[in-house]
Amino acid sequence: SNGTTPETQGGKVIDVHPTDDMKVEVKDEEKKAAEEKKVQKKKKPQGPRKAPKIAKSTHYRLTDKQIDACNAAVKEHYDKVMYTVKARNLFFELADGFDVLRERGRGRFDMELDAFDTPEFDFLTDLNKAAWMPIVRKILGDDAILVHKGAFLSLPGAETQVYHQDGVHLNNKIQKPCHAVNVFIPLVDLDITNGPTEFCLGTHYLGYEGFVRDMCETPTPKAGTPLIFDYRLGHRGLGNSSPHSRPIVYLTYTPASNEFKDSVNFSRKRYKKLGELVDKPLSRSERALKRKREIEEESKKPSAPAKKIPSNDPSAQGADLSTSFNSSSAPSTKPAAAASSAPASTPEASTVAATSTASTAPTAQPAT
Repeated sequence: SNGTTPETQGGKVIDVHPTDDMKVEVKDEEKKAAEEKKVQKKKKPQGPRKAPKIAKSTHYRLTDKQIDACNAAVKEHYDKVMYTVKARNLFFELADGFDVLRERGRGRFDMELDAFDTPEFDFLTDLNKAAWMPIVRKILGDDAILVHKGAFLSLPGAETQVYHQDGVHLNNKIQKPCHAVNVFIPLVDLDITNGPTEFCLGTHYLGYEGFVRDMCETPTPKAGTPLIFDYRLGHRGLGNSSPHSRPIVYLTYTPASNEFKDSVNFSRKRYKKLGELVDKPLSRSERALKRKREIEEESKKPSAPAKKIPSNDPSAQGADLSTSFNSSSAPSTKPAAAASSAPASTPEASTVAATSTASTAPTAQPAT
């Protein structure tokens, strides 16, 4: 109990106390065991790494109102294009793609929206208003410009996209700085079921472009949170097994001083021009909803106050005379007999009474 061990020496039992050297050896062994435990804790588990937790941004993300506007524009554009294809029987041409919509894998569409060029969406296109521009300028420089924009729509049942890089290296001998970035902005909350984008980290480096499963990350941010990545980074959209569509707005930036031009992804000449889109007719419920909104808007408008006309205004006197005339000439609801029984004090009155009586007499109608 006191840290001694009994030993015999010359037939006598003696207590042997631990020496200082023995104490040092015990402490060293305990220290090594503690270090080994720390190393085991630091070891990462085998297999793909978990996606990093991305907090909901309160500065760089879109507002709820902006998200709703983008969602409505994407849905309207897709519906118009598909209705136009159906109305003109262009299903075979759809497989090759159009200038405003093309398929990037089964159930996955890349769309260019004219609505994004309107002032309503300057929160996306205006370099001084887009919330993520400070980060883009930090990467590309102060002369960064927007060179392309659009939206991806992944429908329910869409298949996993082929792994790819949007652009290749400008120099195949040495690693050069980033010459373009993509900004992906999901318009719905992403999760593993609705087809988020999977990124293969490090593939933007020259010589490391190949797909490596253990290097993949799949972020699932909230709606409106931008994902910014190097144009050369390998990625792919995963399959959408959810019952809902997954829309994403994308924007591509490059320095104005750069000679970079992507004639493969951004060229409309490769695709057939669809022409003017046909408006999809509203359903009965949509028409009723539209009318209801119009009535609500009209009720919110302040009613114009009635105009007061001075009593000495000639037009007011004329209005009074016309009112008097109209009231005197209004048809009477009394029976004609009462008019004929009234005393006729003048020839004119007698004539009117006689005429009234005659007009109310029954007339013979031809048999039909």
